[in-house]
Amino acid sequence: MKKQFNTWIMFSFVAFCLVFGSAQFVQAQIVTFAQFIERNGTQDFRFTNNTTSATFETVTGGSEIFFRYQNVSGLPAELQGFQDAHLYSTNTTNQTTVISGGDIKQPFNNVYEIQMLRDTPAQFGSGTRRNLLTIRFSPSTSSASLSGPDGGNSASFSATTPDQVVVFTSDFLNFNNSTQRNLALSFSSVITSLQNGTGNFLQNFTAAGSGTIASNPAPTFNAPTAAPASISGRVLNSRGRGIGRVSMELLDTISGEIRQTQTNGDGSYSFGGIPSGQFYILTASRYHFIFEPSSIPVQVNEDMQDLNFNGDRSFLNGW
Repeated sequence: MKKQFNTWIMFSFVAFCLVFGSAQFVQAQIVTFAQFIERNGTQDFRFTNNTTSATFETVTGGSEIFFRYQNVSGLPAELQGFQDAHLYSTNTTNQTTVISGGDIKQPFNNVYEIQMLRDTPAQFGSGTRRNLLTIRFSPSTSSASLSGPDGGNSASFSATTPDQVVVFTSDFLNFNNSTQRNLALSFSSVITSLQNGTGNFLQNFTAAGSGTIASNPAPTFNAPTAAPASISGRVLNSRGRGIGRVSMELLDTISGEIRQTQTNGDGSYSFGGIPSGQFYILTASRYHFIFEPSSIPVQVNEDMQDLNFNGDRSFLNGW
């Protein structure tokens, strides 16, 4: 990670996990599969009272977050650990606040959408290869609410089936088998405090946020299922002649499997039956030779030809 977690982020995140973890203990079949925290702990979420409606949204350009999948088997290394991403959300409501027992709630009675997008496309996946998770929810038996202590400086937002209709989509995960979907957001440093405002909507405030997403069962990695493809090419010296007996290795970056072959007398090689839609590393090697390039990253979506290497004997290792 290029940026370091500051003390505020870690404290907020640990506290949030403890709260959500206790909820999971009660309902153990719900599996947390994703979490996010702000990179900088700034006021990236803002609530605006429009008198006859209210808007809750992220700041312009979205909130800079660290996003992490967990409890998802088969993830390639690129999608493991914290990933740099941005969270985007803009939602409105015309449902007024409810004050009860010292708490204040701001229901949202329209479709609510939250997007968490990688800052850069992954090396594989569907669509743009950036959609880590998009969450859409709307009322079913009740509206999801932004709530907290009346006059307090913290808030939470949760959506869960069957109370709400919750839909998850991702360029990397499959949710076809999930029967229950939960979202829990936590907001700290609420400025100004949660209070009723004009038109019986919350008054304007800003806040920092983090979140946990869960389902039953956990989603699965959407592994590529396209038809197999082939890879072929030649290894040539500086005079354009083929180099035989060069060891060619093809590394599958998802499974770690390595396929091997050798070039024939005219420097040709080929690999067949390669699962497409995946990312590979192709490497050439032979003792007393130097190759340029020595390795080629390959995104295989179809048959690929003319993946060539250039090589010559190494003076350092003798002739």
